[in-house]
Amino acid sequence: MLVDTAVWAWIGVLAMGAGTIPPLWAWVSRSSETGESHAVYYATLAGVTGIAAVAYLLMALGFGSVSLSAGELDIARYVDWLLTTPLLLLYLGLLARPSRRVLAGLIGVDVVIIAGGITAAATSGTVSWVAFGVAGVAYLGLVYGLLVSLPRSASAEGDRVRAVFGTLRNITVVLWTLYPVVWLLAPTGFGLLTPATEMLVFVYLDVVSKVGFVVVAVAGADALDRLGDRDEFVSPNAADPSAEEHTTVLGDD
Repeated sequence: MLVDTAVWAWIGVLAMGAGTIPPLWAWVSRSSETGESHAVYYATLAGVTGIAAVAYLLMALGFGSVSLSAGELDIARYVDWLLTTPLLLLYLGLLARPSRRVLAGLIGVDVVIIAGGITAAATSGTVSWVAFGVAGVAYLGLVYGLLVSLPRSASAEGDRVRAVFGTLRNITVVLWTLYPVVWLLAPTGFGLLTPATEMLVFVYLDVVSKVGFVVVAVAGADALDRLGDRDEFVSPNAADPSAEEHTTVLGDD
């Protein structure tokens, strides 16, 4: 069983490592060709898969978990999620450019979700289910923010920017919704999945939700040129409709 789990973890290492190459390559090649690297964007994408690769390496080497009375707690996995999911939300914010309050709120809710998951996995009985319920309610708030608040606050006006943002946002919502389902089926919940199967499914979801996100983002990197020359990724006045007539964020398409 441990061998099978390690094998899937090594697959995760290879997939995440490979997923880190496209944004780094695009970063270097674009900088050399045009002198405009969009460094923050590519660094954010590379950070997602790079951190995940390190987390899977720790799990593959057997350093990613601790034994508790409630069972094995995969520290590396939760730390990975705690670091990479905000980066994914940040990239969506880099494209949509909502107010800082909206983006910070989404990331804050995301942290609550991960913290709830950690508490649920580290405990048992009523406490575990209450923690899972809190995380579930917080996730519903995050989904609302991604589907309603973030697009509503977005200051990006270009069709290309909206198209890339919409695709990445939909990938995120659909795939992230599957994680609590797997958690329930795994030993952390009803125990219908073996640890090896749990690792297999999580590796698959991580690869699609992270590497898939990165590949789509790099393929749609032409949208970055529509964001103008402003270095800030969010508009301080984006949440205030009256400020639109005073603040121009994007140039004409």
